[in-house]
Amino acid sequence: MPLLGTIVNCLTIAGGSILGMLLSRLFSKSHRLAAIPDAAMKAISIFVIAIGVKGSMDSQKSIVILLSLVVGTVIGTVINIDGWLERFGSFMERKFVKNKPQLTGHDELDEQKSKKSISKGFVSTTLTCCVGALSIMGALNSGLSGGANQELLYTKAVLDFITALVFSSAFGWIGALLSIIPVFIYQGAIELGAGALSGLLTGCINEISATGSVIVIALGLNMTGATKIKIANMLPAIFLPILFCLFM
Repeated sequence: MPLLGTIVNCLTIAGGSILGMLLSRLFSKSHRLAAIPDAAMKAISIFVIAIGVKGSMDSQKSIVILLSLVVGTVIGTVINIDGWLERFGSFMERKFVKNKPQLTGHDELDEQKSKKSISKGFVSTTLTCCVGALSIMGALNSGLSGGANQELLYTKAVLDFITALVFSSAFGWIGALLSIIPVFIYQGAIELGAGALSGLLTGCINEISATGSVIVIALGLNMTGATKIKIANMLPAIFLPILFCLFM
């Protein structure tokens, strides 16, 4: 069934977001438990980097990856995709958050509450769930197989459940839950597009996956706090191997 894996993926994100909301109440009652979301995010960030490194090795044409990343990032910077995502997240924050977080008098807990943000939760969850080899390859495999091959998307759904749970408990459940919209549109568009352009994509799937995997490495570094790369501005690079592979 076409889009089945993406639908399941969105449902796991919703489940993780809701569970994260429930667990955040438990985390807020203890200084030790309050550190769990951040610790879990650090663990996920290392795993994300590992996935990116592994996927980046698939390319047979490194020059295609380099050109795609450079040109794609330039395009994304001119369009300012990162800014658009931030503004949308901020708009949703103003729409849904009417009151400031109640402070507890405990420095660590107050700092954690002040960091809760629909904008941060939406952008972080969206980027983590959209960018990467599993998202691209899962949607491509499903599209190229007419919906028969959903294995990678099911695997991604499990990872996204954990991701949504962690981001929901760290930044608030609304931002994490709203990420369902871009995830469905993004993966659905890739899957449907892959089905329509199966002949054209056959020779560049590895380069598309490898380009996405390099971006995943950058995303993982951001998650650890080591860098502050505007990942969203790099997203156009994922699709440019389709063009460059025609000439290389």
